[in-house]
Amino acid sequence: MIGAPPPTPAVPLLTELTAYAEHEPALERRLWARPVVPEHDTEFVWAWMQRPHVAEFWEMAWPRDWIGDYLRGQVADPARSPFLGFVDERAVGYLEVYDPHRDVLGAHAPVLPGDLGAHVLIGSEEDLGRHSVALGRAVVRMLFRRPGVLRIVGEPDVRNENFLSLLAFLGFRKHSEIDLPDKRAAFMVCERPDFERLASRRRQVTR
Repeated sequence: MIGAPPPTPAVPLLTELTAYAEHEPALERRLWARPVVPEHDTEFVWAWMQRPHVAEFWEMAWPRDWIGDYLRGQVADPARSPFLGFVDERAVGYLEVYDPHRDVLGAHAPVLPGDLGAHVLIGSEEDLGRHSVALGRAVVRMLFRRPGVLRIVGEPDVRNENFLSLLAFLGFRKHSEIDLPDKRAAFMVCERPDFERLASRRRQVTR
């Protein structure tokens, strides 16, 4: 049983490590990401993992030490890259980028050359509605900047209807449903031309 979630601690910005940044005109905010640094970020990610809306689908409401070991493993794995996402000077999300060919997903879904996988969470409930679309677009743009990436793929729990709706709005389509060791998942795919066409159309509408 998960009790009241702990308060989210402060996290150092470490802006010198910035891996991606953009200005979001609709929000008048700077959206940016940096790699996770476990010695600075474990407490922060641990607090997020205790929050009910995160724990329901990530199932990682673990002790702090376990989260620290998990993050160190992510950093050390050449097939994975963990990031923190920020709005201005406030951390709002956690992102894991991974090679789906070297992940459990590759054994259960038809991944292709040029695919890149991502797991995303938004840590605070108040940001789910306020920043989720802008952050989602920024994440997809960030990932498509990587050379050779043709599709972004993911495997959210089929019960996570809010997240699936967000992905559809961003240009993802549900390729199929698959059985992973820990869940029934929707294999979601976003192709670069579809995302760019949709993003271009929405920029024209909002100008």
